Order: sequence, then C-alpha cells, then structure tokens
Amino acid sequence: MARSGYVEGKNTTYVYGDANFTQALMPQMLTQIASRKPAVILTLTTSVSQTALSAVADRKLPMVFAMVTDPVAAGLVEGWDHGSSRFVGASDIQDFDAVLVFAKKLFPNAKSFGTLYNPGEANDVTTTRKLEEASRRAGLTFKAISVDTTADIPQRAEMLRGTDFMYATGSNLVQSAMPAVASVTNRLKVPILSSETEFVKSGIAAANYAVSLRSIGVNAATLATRVLKGTAPAALPVLTPSPNDYVSTINTTKFKQLGLTIPPAMESCQCFIN
Repeated sequence: MARSGYVEGKNTTYVYGDANFTQALMPQMLTQIASRKPAVILTLTTSVSQTALSAVADRKLPMVFAMVTDPVAAGLVEGWDHGSSRFVGASDIQDFDAVLVFAKKLFPNAKSFGTLYNPGEANDVTTTRKLEEASRRAGLTFKAISVDTTADIPQRAEMLRGTDFMYATGSNLVQSAMPAVASVTNRLKVPILSSETEFVKSGIAAANYAVSLRSIGVNAATLATRVLKGTAPAALPVLTPSPNDYVSTINTTKFKQLGLTIPPAMESCQCFIN
C-alpha cells in the first residue's frame, strides 16, 4: 500500500482487529471497525469475510478479502472473473498437483497421506476435495479426517497412524491447534508438510510448499488500491496465485528428529533451515 502512496502516519490510518480464530468475537470486531467509517475494509480468512457480510451494515462500504481459498463457495462472489457489489479479493488457492509433486520428491517412498479438516468451514471442504482429486492423479492414498472442534484433534489425529505424511492446510481450526497436532504426529513419526512456513521455522512441521503469504498480501493490496481509487469491486477480478508465488522450506532438524533423511533429489534445494 505504501508503494501505491498510502503511507501510514502520513496520509493513511490503519485500524486493526483480531478475533484470534474465535467466531463469536468476529461480529463485534467488524462492527467496531465499520463504525470508524473506513474507505475500505480488508478481511482475512473465510470466516471473517463471511461474517463481514452480515456484520457490516453499510452495504456501500467496499471490502477486500484475503486468505480465502474458494470465495465462490464461501458466498462472497458469484464467480472468479469479477467481484460482487461489496467484495473482491485475493484467493490463496493452492495448486495441489504441484504440492504433491513436491511431496513425492521429499518423501519418495510415500504411498499415502492424510489431512485434518473442519467440515463446517467452506475453505476446508474445498481444499479437501481438491486434495482428494490431486491424490488420485498422484497415485497416493488419501485419508481425510474431520474435526469439529479443537478438542477433537488429539483423538482424531491418531487416525493419521500408518500414513506417510500429513498435509496441514490453511484450516483456521487446525492451525489454531497445530502444537496439539504435532504432539500426536511426532509420536506416530508422521512428518507434517504444511501450507505455512512459520510452522516449519518453529519446528512443528518438517517442510512446506505453498503460496507465499506475501504474494497474497500484494494481490490484496493491488485490489484495495484500485478500490480506493474509485473502481467498484464488481469491476475487478478475484486474483489467484501465479506459479512464481510458491515457496518451500525444509527443516533438517525436524527430519532428524523423525528419523528421516533428505533424499538426493532435494539436496540442491536452496530451502533448508535448522
């Protein structure tokens, strides 16, 4: 935004809100932000974006979403080629064929993998369906394990036993409980391939291959700038990641802890951390 001339403290004021993954806090957070009469609201994640549709009473106040996998399924827009009267944004939809190509290089003996997902979240349902489709094309057996609350996770994560790796999606529910997930997968010796770099850096996940959060932010900022300059959300397309927007990270210490070795095919990767 600053590169487009919107400099905080100079000509722009940002008002932040954080519901900490708690659905019950989202309406109040959004109502408070909307009461400040901003020029545009940026909503992060599907849950916050969906809540904004009802919590933001001013239907003329434009909004830009980010970190939403399938905005059509979430009811934010009618199609990918243009926004709605209220919303446009930047999707974080992954190319799961590319993700599984990376996974098979990283875990060359893998025959199966699993994921945890929240059946009540549109993002999770879309992601799980796309993972299942990609797994068939990759020749991998896929286990989708549903979780309704964070309290379910320790028991449900046990169902990953026997899989060769877990893919951790951008699920709000699962991400909020990743330490609990890792405590189970560590015991099962099941490595986590994450959609988030931070979990690799913290030692929770063994590796990640996913869309860069920075690229999603750049796309959202591009759209917000257009909206601030007078373009209606409905006149703009939903932006999706390009092939150059992917990043990978491998935690060598985590591999050793799990008794795994880095395969020769990955040794030239400039993506290792300790």
